[in-house]
Amino acid sequence: MSVFNFKPTKNQIEIFEHNVAEILKIDFPEIKEALELSSKIYSLQFSKKPNGICLSRAYNEKILRAQKTNFDLYGLKVFNKKNKEYEDITLFFSDNLLTLIEIENPKKFHKTYDYTKLQIGELKTKPISFENLDTKIARDILKNVSKNKLKQLDIEDAIEIECNENLYYTILDMENGNYIAVDKNEKVYRLNHEHIEKIKKISNNIDDFFELYKGSKLNLIELMYNLPKTHSLYENTN
Repeated sequence: MSVFNFKPTKNQIEIFEHNVAEILKIDFPEIKEALELSSKIYSLQFSKKPNGICLSRAYNEKILRAQKTNFDLYGLKVFNKKNKEYEDITLFFSDNLLTLIEIENPKKFHKTYDYTKLQIGELKTKPISFENLDTKIARDILKNVSKNKLKQLDIEDAIEIECNENLYYTILDMENGNYIAVDKNEKVYRLNHEHIEKIKKISNNIDDFFELYKGSKLNLIELMYNLPKTHSLYENTN
């Protein structure tokens, strides 16, 4: 392990996730089945309230549309390298895919725990039924947008993404971990984790954005990778 590896990496979390699916394959075979259908993890966010590691990935359509099951899983134990003992850990699953590893010091997960050593304790689940708070915030930001236009967005699946201490709320899932998002000032951005410039403002308000977006994501493909500087929508956005 590199001494410069200050935070858990996607590769480390993927290894942990596969180990979880493998050890739970008898009690929760649907977790392994969902993981085999899912795409890789595209990014990690380190959350507060609760403290934990959030996994962002592109969902396979078969998983995304099949069911909406959200639950906490208790009773799985992971080996604490410092205490030399197994400790309980809480995991949150959305559509049978690991979404949140709830842990006190998420940025030290890889240093505190041996994520290859797991044990099964007294397993139990807690179904979670909740309003997507990120959706609520996105709706509040776009409160002046007509219902017909809102239907053209992926508001119900909105997620909050933090980057450089700024918060963005996704309004369109462009797949492969890329999004169109708004901030609390209603400015619109394209978020592309594969691009050198991962976050780029594309319009100063949602009305200008809808001049470009007519309900088809195909209109936005070029935006995700190559932003024309001469387009009138992009003038004076810096």
